[in-house]
Amino acid sequence: MSNGPSSGDTFMSGIRFYRKKNHMTQIDLAEAMGVTQTSVSQWESGRNYPDIKTARRLADYFSTSLDNVLSQRSLEEFEDADRFSLRPGDYIDNAETSEEQVQILEQKRLLLRIFEVLSPTARQRVLDRAEAYFEVEQLSAQEDLK
Repeated sequence: MSNGPSSGDTFMSGIRFYRKKNHMTQIDLAEAMGVTQTSVSQWESGRNYPDIKTARRLADYFSTSLDNVLSQRSLEEFEDADRFSLRPGDYIDNAETSEEQVQILEQKRLLLRIFEVLSPTARQRVLDRAEAYFEVEQLSAQEDLK
């Protein structure tokens, strides 16, 4: 098997997965995003990537996360990720939620996804450093109160 995904592999881009899931052609998606069909084709093949604003619009359009749209996975992994991923609407039930709170929740979700793929040793290192950082922050806050 080759190192990168290709049309013969069992991997596909998130953009292709969600486009097909929504029964869209590349032309349909291109029109919805205001880009060319060639751009969509290049995104799906990994020859190019959408800019961050377009990637965010794709995630919003397909009601999924940014990393789901930009990832390369097997069909089964996409189906699992789609079934279990949290979207802002899943955990925000309040119109007063700020954009900053949404970003923090997205960052937490991304950290959890990264943490899942780390080895046990790497996880422990991350936890040790996070605890040390937290202790420094607490001490700093206590000194600010004095």
